[in-house]
Amino acid sequence: MKFENNNKEIIKKITNRSLKSNKTRNIFVVIAIVLTTFMLACVFTLGISFNENYQLMNLRDAGTTANTYLNNPTQKQISEIKNLNITDSIGKEITVGNVDSNKLKKNEQNIVLEYIDKEAWEKQIKPAVGDIKGSYPEKENEIMLSQSVINLLKLKNIEPGDKIVLNCNINKKIKSIEFVISGTYTDYSMVKRSNIDKLAYVSNDFIQKQNLSLEKNGVLTIDVKDAKKGDAEKILKQNIDLNKNQSFTYLYGQSNSQQNAMITSLAMVAIISLFMILSGYLLIYNILYIAITKDIQFYGMLKTIGASPKQIKRIVKGQGLRLSIIGIPIGIILAIIVSFLVVPAALEGFSAGTYYEGMMPTQAHFTPIVFIGTILFSLFTVWVSCVKPAKIASKISPTEALNYTGKKSKKQKKNRKSTNGGKLYKMAWYNVFRDKKRAILVFLSLFVGIMTFLSVNTFISSLSLENYISEYYPHDFEMVDTNESSSDEIDKKIDKIKDMDGVTSVNAIKFARLNLGFNKNILMPSLENSYKTYSDLDTYKKQLNKYIDQIKKNPDKLKTLVAFLDKDDIEKINKIEGGKIDIKAFNEGKLVLVDNFFYDGNKNYDFSNEKLTLKNNKDNKQVTANVQLISQGEKVVKFSGDNEVGIPYVYMSKSLINNFTSNKMTDWITVDCKKEYSKYIKKKLNSMQKEGYIDAKMDASENFTQSKIMMNVVGGGIAIIFIFIGLLNFINVMVTNVSTRLRELAIMESVGMTKKQIKKMLTYEGLYYAGITLGMIFTLGLGIIYVIAEMTQNLADYAKFIFPTNQLVFLVIVITLVCSITPGIVYKFSSKQSVIDRLREINK
Repeated sequence: MKFENNNKEIIKKITNRSLKSNKTRNIFVVIAIVLTTFMLACVFTLGISFNENYQLMNLRDAGTTANTYLNNPTQKQISEIKNLNITDSIGKEITVGNVDSNKLKKNEQNIVLEYIDKEAWEKQIKPAVGDIKGSYPEKENEIMLSQSVINLLKLKNIEPGDKIVLNCNINKKIKSIEFVISGTYTDYSMVKRSNIDKLAYVSNDFIQKQNLSLEKNGVLTIDVKDAKKGDAEKILKQNIDLNKNQSFTYLYGQSNSQQNAMITSLAMVAIISLFMILSGYLLIYNILYIAITKDIQFYGMLKTIGASPKQIKRIVKGQGLRLSIIGIPIGIILAIIVSFLVVPAALEGFSAGTYYEGMMPTQAHFTPIVFIGTILFSLFTVWVSCVKPAKIASKISPTEALNYTGKKSKKQKKNRKSTNGGKLYKMAWYNVFRDKKRAILVFLSLFVGIMTFLSVNTFISSLSLENYISEYYPHDFEMVDTNESSSDEIDKKIDKIKDMDGVTSVNAIKFARLNLGFNKNILMPSLENSYKTYSDLDTYKKQLNKYIDQIKKNPDKLKTLVAFLDKDDIEKINKIEGGKIDIKAFNEGKLVLVDNFFYDGNKNYDFSNEKLTLKNNKDNKQVTANVQLISQGEKVVKFSGDNEVGIPYVYMSKSLINNFTSNKMTDWITVDCKKEYSKYIKKKLNSMQKEGYIDAKMDASENFTQSKIMMNVVGGGIAIIFIFIGLLNFINVMVTNVSTRLRELAIMESVGMTKKQIKKMLTYEGLYYAGITLGMIFTLGLGIIYVIAEMTQNLADYAKFIFPTNQLVFLVIVITLVCSITPGIVYKFSSKQSVIDRLREINK
């Protein structure tokens, strides 16, 4: 019976001395571990950071964590909802009144005075806002202002503790009240949306003085738990008895685009991580495999003096573990340094120029999960890489060690009598697949490295500056002036811009908010679809009917934003719509276009027999025209305001604008200029702008370029590392291949085969490796590239697939050269001695 010697200290000494005697090997293994750890940590950090920041961006866009609302709740209902245990928080909100200002009315803006309790502020609003200074109001005369309110009131350098006097409409009475500002904050969603009521928060003492209550004047704001969202409607309906005018409103359906973007980002992180683990495994495995084959006699001798297979495995794996202790911390430290520079730039580039610009945080998230996950994955990669070499070393016998060639002994195949078997290319083909597992590892290593290189380049190329600029900045400058003016005043401004030096073209679209006639056949599909989407399915009809009753009582309430288009603009829209618009009828004012944003995109609507009336209330002039629904108008026209939910936007011919000259209008002006005049014109436009904003192509280009540089540095760096790993793996395998076959090659040379023929055979082997790998690239690889392109387009709508032709041609040349040259070079350095000396050395 065989007993294992308990020689732990000796095993440690052998492990340490083996490490000291293989310094070159150790350097390569440590580099491989550092690269694997570094890339894993970077990808995990970027993936987690994107996920966290993306969720916060969507939360900022929503403005609150609350997702369910109940109007005029009773204390009994509140208690019953709490007892259901389906909520994360329940807040209370009371609308007090609004700020009374002629200027706000003129610009159709509104500032609402509102109270929310501590739970609503701390758990629902606070997580969705930023730049908080001061605190929520506690005293009767305190008020908290959002940045959008500060902008509307044109308050400069406002700080907590300052005083402000506001005319407030409370209970239909106008009161002039002096407030002390208790705090300020940035409300991201309100700043982005010009025609939505802005909020100013007041204290509980203030509403008490005004005799306001939650049951009569308030709303219950509920944040339903994620796990309960699917059943919340059913649970609330079964357990909460509602009064006649009460209803629950649910707004927690995340949009498909948000879900797709998040799923895509996680999938990309998973795919890239898998590539990294596989590449790291192949590199570490090959290096250790080479070391084991070189030291195989050493392990055979250990077995003769009593070392058990388990102890030999411990020696091999112990070397990998000790090298991991060096490589993993270095990789993590490098990843932290690089991530601090890269992650913010990558996240900023993701949202740059979009609606979400400014909402997207750019913070790198270093969580314990990142470090623990990276360490575990890296250790797992090293451990798996050591398993096979350790198994080889533990099973070898002293006799086998002497004649080890790295090839498993197999049952003798039937002798091949054909003379074709002696041809060099036939011999090379046989040699490639004599060890199928090793061949597969080489193919995988090269394939993974090349595919990662191509995938990263596909991703970065698809996010090109040209695509980004053409999608979001077709003009050098875009001006949106929300300070409503008359049509003549806007024309004067346009003339001033045209007279500026360097301006090559100016185009303006005017917008007016006009009264809309209620055509049931046109408006009801839009209203019904919108109320279904944004309201409780059981009560949306009640809410919709209530809104329609309000319109019937006061027809002036029904208004829409109208864009006046000239011939060039309508031609652009018609081209995008596939030429289905009757241009002549539109230009003559006989046809108006309706945007389908609020309609159900899965249905086809026929409004060919319908007419829509748009009216100017000031002088009762009106236009009645035929109607056509379009879906791509926003690619040409950016509306300068918002409609009420369900009321569609309208496009009208500029030839009809004289019917509405008494209406105040806003404008959207595009300016193109000579490049050398850009800075001068930007300065002049800024001096002309009263309210609104100016988007400059030069600023967007500069910001995107800075982000793109970081993406190129990091993405290109990762891609080069991967291709380097792939090539290094191939070189390692060829070194192993030639090293373990030196006896065989020496015998072949001794029986008459020349060195030139051997080199030629090895060159064929390398070309087979290259050819098969490239065959995988041009089949499976092209499918992967297509998937990466689709994922990129889900993440960024301006992305356009650009096939990496140049990179692919470059790689074909490099892979072919490296694979064809390497085997010959390795053999040259391994066969400097004479055949007799090599045979003697091998047989020692």
